Amino acid sequence: MTVRFISLRARLLALLASVLIPWLGLLWYTQADERSAAIENVNRDAARLIRIATSNQAAHVQAARQLLTAFAAFPQLRPANAAACNAFLSDMLRAMPLYSNFGVAEPDGNLRCSAVPLTARINVADRAYFRKSSTTRGFAIGDYVVGRVTRQPSITYAYPLLTPEGQVEGIAFAAENLSWLTTALADLEFPSGAVLAVVDGTGTMLARIPEAQETIGKILPERAVLEALAARPKGSVFTLDDAQGVRRLWAHAPLIAGHDLHAVIGVPEAVAFADVDRRLMRNLAGLSVVTVLAIGAAWFGARSMILRQVDALVDGTRELAAGNLRTRVRVPGTDSELGGLARSFNAMAETLETRDRELRLADERAHKAEIEVAIARAQIEIAREIQRALLPEEPLATAGVKLAGRCIPAVAVGGDYFGYFPRERNRVDSFIGDVSGHGVGAAMLMAAARTIFMAERLVAPSAAPILAKLNGLLFDDLQRANHFMSGCCATFDAASRALRYASAGHPPALLLRAGEARCRTLAADGILLGIERSARFAETTVILDRGDIVVFYTDGLTECESESGQLFGLQRLEDHVIERRDHDPEAIVATTLWALEAFGGKRPRDDDVTIVVMKAME
Repeated sequence: MTVRFISLRARLLALLASVLIPWLGLLWYTQADERSAAIENVNRDAARLIRIATSNQAAHVQAARQLLTAFAAFPQLRPANAAACNAFLSDMLRAMPLYSNFGVAEPDGNLRCSAVPLTARINVADRAYFRKSSTTRGFAIGDYVVGRVTRQPSITYAYPLLTPEGQVEGIAFAAENLSWLTTALADLEFPSGAVLAVVDGTGTMLARIPEAQETIGKILPERAVLEALAARPKGSVFTLDDAQGVRRLWAHAPLIAGHDLHAVIGVPEAVAFADVDRRLMRNLAGLSVVTVLAIGAAWFGARSMILRQVDALVDGTRELAAGNLRTRVRVPGTDSELGGLARSFNAMAETLETRDRELRLADERAHKAEIEVAIARAQIEIAREIQRALLPEEPLATAGVKLAGRCIPAVAVGGDYFGYFPRERNRVDSFIGDVSGHGVGAAMLMAAARTIFMAERLVAPSAAPILAKLNGLLFDDLQRANHFMSGCCATFDAASRALRYASAGHPPALLLRAGEARCRTLAADGILLGIERSARFAETTVILDRGDIVVFYTDGLTECESESGQLFGLQRLEDHVIERRDHDPEAIVATTLWALEAFGGKRPRDDDVTIVVMKAME
C-alpha cells in the first residue's frame, strides 16, 4: 500500500510537471507577444493623435494658401503702391488675428510694405520661405523663425506676385502665430505621463503637451531622439530615455507632407507595459496556485481517474479566470457526474467566448466612430471659422453709398454668401449668392464662387459679365455636385450714380425711392447658375438719389416659417424696410433679423438667411 501510494504520487507529480512546464513556456511566450502588442498600441495611439493634429495644421496651411492666392490679385500689393499696400495689409491684419504680420518683399528681398510698420530697412532674401517661393514661383512654407519685424516666433507662408509676362515682381507673405498649435493639441486625450512635441527640421520645439512655455523655441532636449528621428522611418517605435532619465517608447510622423515638421510622442515604458506586467504577475500567481493545488491533489488524492478529471476541470477554470476564453476540458467517455460537469463547463466557455468576441467588436466599432466624429467636428469647426472670415465684418461707407449685411447659416456652415467691396474710380461691387442646400458641400462651392467674383470684379465692366463668368467657371463643379446656385450682382458708379443690377434666378432686389411710399422690385432676367453653360444674363440700370434704399436677400429670409407654419414673406420685409427708411443700413439689417427671429419663434431654420442693405447717402 505504501509503495503503491508513493508511486501514485510520483506519477501524478511527474504528470503535473509535464503539464506545467510547457504551460510556463507558453506564459512567457504570451507575455512577450503582449509586449509587442503594447508597442503596436503605442504606435497606433500615437498615429491617431498625430493624425488629429495633422488635420488641424493642414487646414491652416490650406487657409494660408487661399488667403495669399487672393492677395496676389489685389492691385494694392503691386509696385508703386507702398502706402496703399501698407494700409491694405494693416486692415487685413486687424481682421485676421491668427497672423502676426502680412507683407510684400521685392525680388531682391527688401520689404516693400508691411502690416506692422517698418522702423528700418529689412531684407528677407535669406529666409527659406522667400527662397522657396522665388524658386518655385508657387506657394511655400518657411521654417520656424523669429520675425525681423514682429520679433515674434512664427511660421511664414509665401506666394509670388507675377507680372503678366510671368516674371516675379514681389513675394507676398503671411506670418502665422504658433499659439494655436498648443491650443489645438491641449484638447486631445493623451496616455498617462505621455509627452507630445512638434519640432522643425532643426529640432526646435514649436508646441508641447504638457505645456511648458519655457521650452517653446528651444531645441528638443532629447538629442538622441532627434538622431533616431533621422535614422528611422515614419511609423517605427523605438525606446530611449528622456532628459529626466525616464524610459519612454517614442513614435513620430511628419506633421505636414513635404515639409520638415514632425510630431513626436513619448509614452513612459512603465505606462505602456503596465497592463502586460500586471497580467504576467497575475498569471504567475495563478500558475503558482494551480501548482500547489495539483501537488495537494496528487499527494492526497485517491484514484488516478478521479484525480485526472478533477485536475483537468481545475486547470480549465483557472484558464478561464485568467482570461483564456478558448479553454476547453476533455469530456470522459462515461456519463458520470464529472463528465456532465465537463460538458457544462465547455458550453459555458463557448458562450463566454462568443460574448467576449461580440463585445470586442462592438468596442472597436464604437471607438472608431468616436474618433471619426471628433475629426468631423474639428473639421466642421475649422470650416465655420474660415467661412465666417470670408464675410465682411463691418459696414462699407464709400463712394456716396453705405452698405451693411449679415449671413446666418442654418447649420455650422452654410451655402449663402454676401460681399461688398470698393473699386477704384469711386465704384462699389456687391454680390449675394445662395447654393442649393447647406452644409460643408454648399460652403465649398460658395467659397469657389467668392474667389471667382473677387477676381472677375476687378476686370468686368458691370454686373452681367461677372455672373456670366461665374456661370462658365462653376458650371462643371455644380453639375458634378448635383447643385445649382442663385445669385445677384450689383455695381454702383458714384460719378453717374448708376446702379447696374443682374440676377441669376435670385429673388428680385427691392428698391425704395426716397420720395415713394412703396417698394419696387428690380427685374433682371437670368437663369440659375449651373443650369446652362452659355447662359446670358440681362442687366437693369437705375439711378440712385439721396435716401434711396436697395435691399438684396436670399429666399431663406422670405420663406422663414413661424411655429404655425406661416411664411415671413416679401410683404413683411417691404413693410419693415419702409418703417425704418430713415435708419442707416446697419440698423435696418439688425432690426430685420430681430423681427425674423421673433416671427420664427422656437422653430428651427430650414435654410440660410442673408440680407444686404444699400443706401444712397449723398
